[in-house]
Amino acid sequence: MRLRYRLLVIGLLLSVCQATWAQVGELPRSTPQAEGVDPELLYQFYGKITTLPHVDVHHLMVLRHGKVIGELHAAPYQAEHLHTLYSASKTVTGLAVGLAVDDGLLSVDDKVSKHLRDKMPAVLSPALDSLTVRNLLMMASGRLEDLSIFLGDEDWLMAWFKGDFHQVGQQFHYDSMCTHALAVIVTRLTGKSLLEYVKERIFTPMHITLADWELAPDSVETAGWGLRLQPESEAKLGLLMLHGGKWNGRQLVSEQWIHDMTQRLISTRQGPEPRYSWSQRLVKFLRGLWHTIRSWFTGYNVDDYYLGYGYQTKSIQFPRVEAFFATGYGGQLIYVVPKLDMVLVVNGRAAEYGDELNTIYYQLLDPIIGGTMPDGTTSPVTSLAIALPQGEATHPTVEPRLFESSIELEKNLLGLTSIQVSPRGSDRLFTMTDWRGPLQAVAACGEWRITTGDQRPIYIMESREQLVGTRRPFTSAAAYAWQGDTLALRLDWLDGGDNRRLRMAFDGDRVTILANDNYDPLITDTIHGQLIKR
Repeated sequence: MRLRYRLLVIGLLLSVCQATWAQVGELPRSTPQAEGVDPELLYQFYGKITTLPHVDVHHLMVLRHGKVIGELHAAPYQAEHLHTLYSASKTVTGLAVGLAVDDGLLSVDDKVSKHLRDKMPAVLSPALDSLTVRNLLMMASGRLEDLSIFLGDEDWLMAWFKGDFHQVGQQFHYDSMCTHALAVIVTRLTGKSLLEYVKERIFTPMHITLADWELAPDSVETAGWGLRLQPESEAKLGLLMLHGGKWNGRQLVSEQWIHDMTQRLISTRQGPEPRYSWSQRLVKFLRGLWHTIRSWFTGYNVDDYYLGYGYQTKSIQFPRVEAFFATGYGGQLIYVVPKLDMVLVVNGRAAEYGDELNTIYYQLLDPIIGGTMPDGTTSPVTSLAIALPQGEATHPTVEPRLFESSIELEKNLLGLTSIQVSPRGSDRLFTMTDWRGPLQAVAACGEWRITTGDQRPIYIMESREQLVGTRRPFTSAAAYAWQGDTLALRLDWLDGGDNRRLRMAFDGDRVTILANDNYDPLITDTIHGQLIKR
């Protein structure tokens, strides 16, 4: 009887583990040759996309004819880790709206006021009264984005609807509030959370078992960001859309809806610029100048394609192929190429996801279409790793003073107010304090120190409440090294993807810190500080 009981317990534990992890490695695998792709071409593509400047690739999957023909996960990231999709979450919200339309609960021609009148002002302007679900889906609300809404105390939708709406449906204005409004509508119509609805109708039939979605202060999913999935789950969603909403012979989302989602219904180049500060305008100008100069040497030209928007999904017309994709901050991509029967998944951190789009087309898709043979022979790429800081584990003269002090910082773009470094055996404990409070990371020298716990991770989204609804514990990796009188730190949130790099140069009690989050030029700063004894 005891043996039978033990076997039963073991069986239950194995079934739980399978339910959680079986989605990794579940898609069929094949070789590039078997699916009509030269392996040399694939290896050269790996080499190009993983060495782009200011880009970290965490996960990369290439599928053709429904099979995985290439897969890389950069250590310390692993296939099992969830990854934040940022705005690629919008496409999943678009699928949820499609389910509601398929069920007859909603029409894209419905006025938004039909569903969200209680969130709107007592008197509606003609423009706001004309706002439809279709306008929200196409990011054509006629309202400019206002990021301050996410930091304020007011209900997000109430604050949003108080804004100035004009030329509704005529111009593209990217705004995550359009997506959150859609989520609230779907939640009200179905009586279920957005994630519950998507799990029931899409994720469960596809055996996507591990997912969470950040909640807004109104307890509805943020919708425009905040969904976390494993890379293979993202690949499954790409296949679902490639096959017109069908999975293993079962129509999960109507083919018509997938068609409508993935059309270029509106140009993303329309509309005036949002209200950027002078520093943001300068950064945008320098980015454009950098892309122009680089195109002279690389042949890449960001104007070679026409980028459009459908229903919460982007579409693109390259010179010889058309594609559609879910895309998120930092270069999150679920990229679908119907003509080639291909799906690509890229997760990571990039200063500009346009670099990834160009590399995918010029280094992989265009050669496949043209039958171009790769130049030379490339060694097979079977692994990938994030670079560790290189240097020494200790500094005999700086560390004694550092361990008993706090680095008090001047005002900076990262919002950091102080940094403390303490010994933790042979490791170092970094405590970085910002407006949200302390963020701690245990770092090793020469290797990644992996820690798991409820301590908040590095996460750059700025909203009044963060990571509500996101499963715990969090897993982070950190490494440090002394490089002369400079202390270098690299910190990554493994099941999110955000990262931070600090280079702290010490000169007596003065400290100069080169700081950056996610290669983002808007979160990059040279910070000056002072060692103050604790």
